Amino acid sequence: MAVYLTVQEVARMARCEHKSVRRAIAQGRLVAFQPTNKLLIREGDAEAWIESKRAVTTGAEMTAKGGRPRLRAKASHGPGSVAELREIERKAVHT
Repeated sequence: MAVYLTVQEVARMARCEHKSVRRAIAQGRLVAFQPTNKLLIREGDAEAWIESKRAVTTGAEMTAKGGRPRLRAKASHGPGSVAELREIERKAVHT
């Protein structure tokens, strides 16, 4: 039998605000069910959503203190992504 979690439980797992979980559900990035008045998320879906936010590091992004890498979210190239906005900005500056 599948284990179902509440929005708050998923937020605790991801160590984020419940608003981030609700936003992911609204955007279709996280599947939720509502058999009663509470949103429920399958544990496996929650884990997959968390793991889809993989952070990447490069040698050039080392901090001055302790040489620990700064983490940066993997760039998305979909509509409304940071990469797309930077491209729009670059084009606007060069025209």
